[in-house]
This record gives sequence, C-alpha cells and structure tokens, in this order.
Amino acid sequence: MPDSKQRHDRARRGGKRGFTLVTVGITLSVTVGAVGLAVDLGRAFITKNEAQAYVDSVALAAALTLDGTASGITRAQATPGLNTNRWAFGTRTFTSTELRFSPSAAGPWETAPVSPVGIKFVKVTTTVSLPVYFMPVITGSSSSQVQASAVATQLLKTSFSEGLFPFSPFAHNNTGPHYGLTVGQVYTLRWAANPRPGRNVCAGDDTAAVIDLAQAGGGSERGFIESTSASIIRATIVADYQSVTRTVGDIVNMTGGAKQTMLSALEARIAQDTNTTAATYANYLAAGNGNGRRLVAAPVNRGSPSYQIVQIGAFFLRPANQYNSGGNNPWCAEYVGSWVQGSRYKGVEATGAYVVRLVD
Repeated sequence: MPDSKQRHDRARRGGKRGFTLVTVGITLSVTVGAVGLAVDLGRAFITKNEAQAYVDSVALAAALTLDGTASGITRAQATPGLNTNRWAFGTRTFTSTELRFSPSAAGPWETAPVSPVGIKFVKVTTTVSLPVYFMPVITGSSSSQVQASAVATQLLKTSFSEGLFPFSPFAHNNTGPHYGLTVGQVYTLRWAANPRPGRNVCAGDDTAAVIDLAQAGGGSERGFIESTSASIIRATIVADYQSVTRTVGDIVNMTGGAKQTMLSALEARIAQDTNTTAATYANYLAAGNGNGRRLVAAPVNRGSPSYQIVQIGAFFLRPANQYNSGGNNPWCAEYVGSWVQGSRYKGVEATGAYVVRLVD
C-alpha cells in the first residue's frame, strides 16, 4: 500500500496536468480567436482596397463625361454599370453605388442636379456588406460594412508637354473667353499658300483682318507649329507628341509647309476614331459611337507680330475627304470650345483645357 507521501505526490502531479490542460485550452482559444480576427480584418482591408479602386475609376470616368448638359449628367450616372472592377478577388460586382454632383468641392452635393450648368465635381460612394466569421464574437454581427468614396473633377491646365495638336488657329480679338471664335464655326488649321476672300479660306476666318494676319508672316505662316521633319510631323499629328511644351502666354513658332506627310498623318489621325464620317460635332455626339480622336486641342494665338497663345481650345476634325494635299487649299476644323484631355466631350466650362483628376 502506498504511504501518504506517495499519495500526495500523485495528487500533486494530477493537479499539474489538469492545470496544464486548462492553460493550453485557454491559450488555444485565444490564439484561434486572434488568428480568426486577423483573417476578418485582412479580408476587410483587401475589400476596402478593391472598393477604393472601383470608386476611383468610376469617379474619373464620370468626370470625363460631364459637359455642362443634362446628357453629361446622364452619361456620368451610367458609368458604374460600365465599370468592370469587382471585389472578393474579382468574383463579386459592386451593387450599391451612389453618384452625387456639385459645381464645387465644398458642395452642395445632389444626385440629380436641377441644372447641369457648372457641374464638374462628381462624388462616388459604394458600400459592400462583407461576411465575417470571427468578428461576431466581438461585434455580434455576421457582416461588416466596408465603404469607399472618391471625388473627381475637371481641373484647368494651361501648360502641356504632350497632347496638343501641332496647328495654331488665330484669335479674332483680345476678349475672352472665346477671343472672337464662335462655337460651331470652322477655322483654319493650315492656311492656303495664297488665301483669297470667298475662295480658299475657312468660313470663320474669311475676313480681311484675319487674312491679313495669315499673310503677315509670309510663306512660313501656314498654321503648323512643329518641327517639319517627316517623323516629327507624323508623331505630333498621330500620336500627340510635342517637341515643345506649350503654355498659355508663350509664343508659338510658325513653321509652315505643305508636306505630303501632314496629309497622310491627318488621315491616319481621323482613322483612329471610331466615327470617321460625322460632318459636324453635333452629328458626332448624336451618333454616340466616337472615341474622341477627332476632337483635338490646339493653342489659339494672337497672330503677327507676337503669335502669343491666348487659350487652348477644342477643334473637331472634319471627315478625311474634306482635306487634300494641294498647297493652295485650306484645312478647316470646327471650333467646339473647351477641351478635356482623354474625353470625347467638350468640357463643362466654356473655354480652356482641362484634365480629370481625383481630388479626394
């Protein structure tokens, strides 16, 4: 029979084993809970990033479509449905998205503005209900609401190192915002070698004063403002390349010329558009199938003797068959007003050049 000391030792060892089991159980529960909580938080973090990428892209796309009209608001409201971003590692669509609009970053924000005039800020918000598996122990809820928002707008830009068309039409006066140009009228990209009123001048420039501007610079005054090497001519017309940074207030250097490269490059640029046949910008918008490559931005200058840039405006290229290589033929384009880089639509403001950026 074991004596009392042996019985005491066995009881003590049993107590230690029981305490160890309890400690291991508690530690395991805490560890599993912590790991589970980390998994839920990690999934929420990933979902937040996915949602943020989505609202950023929707806001940018929506701001590109705004043009100060009700149609622009309608186009912006449709952008969530065109967005291909997903969450849950690309397996689930965003179903709760709200767009609000404002003329100012400070608001007020409206889902359906009474007037679209001046509306150039768009705020996009989305909410995702993320299932969670371990957080209910703490929160009592089986899902977590993940929200993301972004604000985009059209920002005025007065200096470009790429993206401007290599022709510079003339301003007709010194008064902004249009400097004498009329929206919907056609103006000269490239002047004829020997312009004559009513014969070989674009309709908007068919005045003695403007024709005198064109002739003041002599043979070099043809409207082209880039290097005349064939490779650069093509790059500037077809691929938005600039060899010189253009800034409002700077002076443009007229280089003239009527090289065949200009015509082939212009035809290639027009062919880049998914609508090559619309005769006017209004027709182009009504068709709704253009990608914007025929809408170009050109610096408008004061003419001789300074050739100073007074603004950057949007011009719509005519169908390719309206242009020819003859040196005594003008190349005309329709003045649209403001230009938004990367958009097929004019800007919200009347004139100027803009870029779309996230501001929140």
